[in-house]
Amino acid sequence: MQEIRVLNKAHNSGIKMQSLLGKKVRDSTGKEIGSVTEIRLDPATLNLDGIEMDRGIFGTYTFIGRKYITSLSEEGAVLNMSPVMDYKGLKVFDSNGKEIGTVKEVQTEGNTNNISAIIVGTGLLKNDADDVVFSNSDVRGVGESVMLNVVV
Repeated sequence: MQEIRVLNKAHNSGIKMQSLLGKKVRDSTGKEIGSVTEIRLDPATLNLDGIEMDRGIFGTYTFIGRKYITSLSEEGAVLNMSPVMDYKGLKVFDSNGKEIGTVKEVQTEGNTNNISAIIVGTGLLKNDADDVVFSNSDVRGVGESVMLNVVV
């Protein structure tokens, strides 16, 4: 059934896209990671394709696809994950708890949030020769730091 209706309180459902602009984007832990700058619709289906988010003064504009969005409300967007780009700079520990270094770069599988590898800077100098690459299967978990399931 097609619908055209006069808006009133009884029939005013849904979220106005414009009301989301500038609202907070939170990751799966509740941490604020940016603000909504655009809402993208799939032109063929008219369904939500995703949102664009501003990461702040030193961040970048980032597209978040629909499959990573848990909810949209007048408060903003909540994601079902934490963007792997946020792992850069985290401390990395091996399975014995020994600090290895810090995440220098995160490599992903295409344009997804799936890690293919992390590059860890292990030296005091910013020398690429001191970097160690760990595959996704070497990563046990990520929180305030990265825990590996290997001994280094």
